Amino acid sequence: MEPPSFEELYRGYFAFSWRALLALGVPAAGIEDAAQEVWVVVHRRLPDFEGRSALKTWLFGIAVNVARNARRSERRRAKVSPLRDELVSMAPDPASASEDREAWRLVAVFLATLDEQRREVFVCSVLEGMSAPEAAEATGLDVATVNNRIRSLRRSFKTWLEQRKEAP
Repeated sequence: MEPPSFEELYRGYFAFSWRALLALGVPAAGIEDAAQEVWVVVHRRLPDFEGRSALKTWLFGIAVNVARNARRSERRRAKVSPLRDELVSMAPDPASASEDREAWRLVAVFLATLDEQRREVFVCSVLEGMSAPEAAEATGLDVATVNNRIRSLRRSFKTWLEQRKEAP
């Protein structure tokens, strides 16, 4: 089976790559450059794509590597840039948009508490809805480990949220 054209991939998966980069900790100041880097790599490597994995997991793997490099570069510059608080929302009213921003802010704060591997599993499975086999392929873990981490991460996130509600 021949992979889709670059243009089809770009139209179908650009938003996914942007969300993944944000969730993987790319600083807001560098998100545009990181997204461009993902698609430069996709353009360069698409002819070599053999279809041994799903396109979404292949793209996620590229995003993980670009995010790592972006975070590494940011640490070298010794700057700390928080994630953007505002996200483009399709919500029809300001209250919904505000709730969406607050929910994302909480998720971003929680993500910052996770180590790199747990963060990747959380992003793949919980935020992007990948199946356990897809998340395992994308993160290089086995399916049983991914399933255990998903359960553990969901419990941790729920407990973390409840503790935030109880705090004054």
